[in-house]
Amino acid sequence: MDLQRSLGPDTKMKSQPEANLKCPICLEIFQDPVILWCSHSFCRACLQRWWTETSATCPICRTTFLQGDPPQNLALKNLCEAYLLERTRRFHCKLHKENLTLFCVDDLEPVCVVCLHSETHKNHRFKPINEVAQDYKEGLRKLLKPLQEKSELLNTVKEDFDQTAENIEVQARDTERQIKDVFSILHEFLQKEERARIGSLRDEKQRKSRMLKRKTNVLRREIATLSETIRETDEALEAENISFLRNYRTEKEYQLSEKQQELEDGVSRLRAGEGQQFSVFTLNSWSSIWSTLVCALKTH
Repeated sequence: MDLQRSLGPDTKMKSQPEANLKCPICLEIFQDPVILWCSHSFCRACLQRWWTETSATCPICRTTFLQGDPPQNLALKNLCEAYLLERTRRFHCKLHKENLTLFCVDDLEPVCVVCLHSETHKNHRFKPINEVAQDYKEGLRKLLKPLQEKSELLNTVKEDFDQTAENIEVQARDTERQIKDVFSILHEFLQKEERARIGSLRDEKQRKSRMLKRKTNVLRREIATLSETIRETDEALEAENISFLRNYRTEKEYQLSEKQQELEDGVSRLRAGEGQQFSVFTLNSWSSIWSTLVCALKTH
């Protein structure tokens, strides 16, 4: 039996008298108890097995000792023998009022020496009750051992799960911090770019407005000149035919045709650039913003 594994919470002495008389290693009533210098007591055989499997230390406090023959705890031995005797007296046969010292293997029940010769247990097999109890307890310990190993395995898996859960929490916090850092860079970059683009837009607006104002002034002068020419031509058309023919010049018609061509050319020049999109809001400008943003993120 693995003595180290048998030591657990049950090794602590309880307040009940029986618990105080049990060996911390085998968890049974002391048999030939010995005492160490650290004041802890154990069965002599249990202690020897412990020292053989591990080292010469106290199984409870881990104090180191030189291997040898520890002194017998005579007072504890007497207490254990007295307790066992008293416990034997408490358990007696209901039929014969004798102590239960035997175990009927066929009926699986404790019996007394009188039951041994009774008709009820005729031709039955008997064993000492302490021997049977030890055999059964050893069998239970063997069955308990896989359960203990399974429990240790499950506890190990649980520890792995707990560690995984802790790692998930740490990774989530780190990822959240990285996301916040990236979006903080994005916000700062976009706000800066927004201010720059709006500033450029206002400058371009003022430049286009000034240019449009100059073209409007030129257009007003052209309209005034054209209005004067139209007025003079209308007056000439309203004159008498003789007067009209006296004042008519072939070059006059040429001048009107030439004036018309100049006006058409002038209107084309004035309308050039009208309705064009602002340069700060073109596809190329967005490509430039995206390239700058990618570089900023790579740098970070």
